Amino acid sequence: MRPGKAAGIFVAATLGAGAWHVLFNAAPPAFDDAWYLEVSFRLFNSLKHGLPAFASEYASAFRIKAPLLSVLPLPLYAVFGMGERLPIWTNLAALGAACACVFGAARALWSEHPRRDAIAALAAALTAVIPLIYGLSRIFFVEPVLTALVAGSVWAVAAKTDRRAGLRLGVLFGLGLLAKILFPLYLAGPLWLRRKELRPHMKSALFVAIPLAATWYAFNLPYIMGFAWSAGFGRIAADYAGPAQSFAGRPLAYASLLLGGALSWPLAAAMAAVVAGRRDRLDDGTRLALAWAAPLAVFAFGVNQEIRYAAPALPALALLAARAAMSFEAQRMRAAAATLLLATGALVFARQTFLLPAAEALPWCGAPSFDGGWDRGALVDAAAANGGTVAALALEHPRLNANNLSSLAAARGLDLKFISLGYAQTSAEMALIRLKDKDANRLILVSGVEPEKLPAFLNRANEGVAGAVASGRLPARLLSRVALGAGITAAVYDLRR
Repeated sequence: MRPGKAAGIFVAATLGAGAWHVLFNAAPPAFDDAWYLEVSFRLFNSLKHGLPAFASEYASAFRIKAPLLSVLPLPLYAVFGMGERLPIWTNLAALGAACACVFGAARALWSEHPRRDAIAALAAALTAVIPLIYGLSRIFFVEPVLTALVAGSVWAVAAKTDRRAGLRLGVLFGLGLLAKILFPLYLAGPLWLRRKELRPHMKSALFVAIPLAATWYAFNLPYIMGFAWSAGFGRIAADYAGPAQSFAGRPLAYASLLLGGALSWPLAAAMAAVVAGRRDRLDDGTRLALAWAAPLAVFAFGVNQEIRYAAPALPALALLAARAAMSFEAQRMRAAAATLLLATGALVFARQTFLLPAAEALPWCGAPSFDGGWDRGALVDAAAANGGTVAALALEHPRLNANNLSSLAAARGLDLKFISLGYAQTSAEMALIRLKDKDANRLILVSGVEPEKLPAFLNRANEGVAGAVASGRLPARLLSRVALGAGITAAVYDLRR
């Protein structure tokens, strides 16, 4: 069997397991994924009012996050209707596209190598069993789409240029920026290594990429730049800092997260063993793959050590491992190296997909949950009753928060938005000001949640706001109480002016 066909079967099997996971997982969206869902539903709803309404909604989407992910599922809604599980299929497709692009990139990187097809097949198959990559593909996050676009761009950068090279690069660069503002970081190294070959095509690439990206950035550049700075070096970055606070200690802490969380220790050890046994010198393809992996070193020294950012660089590690495995002269050694990599990856994949609950699994992995969470639908109905339009929720919990209530309201086509008391809000005073600034006419207080199960840094103002209602300082009239789950109750208040 040809290597490419074997890799196709292997990748298809992993995608089939991912599809099973998506079909049976009942867990509600949490925070960022719910926000992407909400915006996606509102974009689709705006289409019902014509293209100008859609353009307006698109131009103002997120402000601090690029919107491509929320746009991609719109055709699915037109065929199947809106639902919170449906958009995840776009990410599963993105994983398949990423594997295909890794295959193409490997063939371009080692175009003269006698075993280039074997390298490409093994790299594509390894990409499919990297835990962080397949884990994120089952959640509505931007990283699967970003990974596919980065892999496609590396393929385009490494391939022999022709008269359409500028157009291909321009489309990929523009879409990449619309996926995430960090996109250029992942391509900086490969572009630098190929700068001489690509220089004649860069003008036409920018001629396409800039107008495409400007469809959103022209309206939101100051907002997203401010957010990117805060997420990388400021207040938000501090909330996602790793265990090591010193500059010197960060790389070691990040390496532990990368090897133990993003790759898993067994797969990382297998990759390290194969790479350590490499039997030839570094070549141009290997250097470009190393340049693709270079952002991992940048993240290692950063304040924000959120491991999701590593995902678009991880296929480079699959390329390096595959190239090392095919460097042995003896066919039996090549087969042993490939078997070690794929068997280790497949065993970890099976464990992280079918066996371990999410609480015990690697980041974003775990078997599907059959628990649909608390009764968000009843709470949305209660908040919308009697003219509710903006509801403030004094709780931030993965099962229940302003984001996943807003996504459900948007999926139902309701003119109702939910807001939090403010990101990581520390002051009840500022939370009360936010209620006024956002014109909130509903307030929801939730009781019965065990404090140790709450993200502490997101729930510091809840008690102060509840105290303001109890004392009468915040005028509020109880409208209803909603049973959300076992021992969990939400009180919905009308905020009088």
